[in-house]
Amino acid sequence: MIKVLAIDISGRHHENDIFFRVYAGVLVEVKADRIVHVEKIDIMVKEEETQKLRDIVKEVKELINKIGGEFDYILCEKGEFFNLSKDIISAILKKEVIYPKTRGELEAINIAHHVSYSVRKLLIEEKKKS
Repeated sequence: MIKVLAIDISGRHHENDIFFRVYAGVLVEVKADRIVHVEKIDIMVKEEETQKLRDIVKEVKELINKIGGEFDYILCEKGEFFNLSKDIISAILKKEVIYPKTRGELEAINIAHHVSYSVRKLLIEEKKKS
């Protein structure tokens, strides 16, 4: 079994002069065909005026530190880092980055996506009420 950190970022588009990003990190044990165990799920919310590579990298590093724990590699979609090569992102983060290939990896990314999207949606709804 392999332990991976699946990361998804929701809110990568500019709204009302701000980027309201929700990061989700899901620490899971995976096999090629399935998720074996979800060890931890955590989120991080950022409201920033910019969205440059350095912003995303800094915030992903914060999320990794927040989640802690040991894992074999980071799993994310290519677009999270502006479609840069996974080798470049791996060098920047000092941890191997993989784009999902197996069913288990795709399921891990799917969980992270649902968490980031749902939390962002709930937070936006709460802001509208206040």
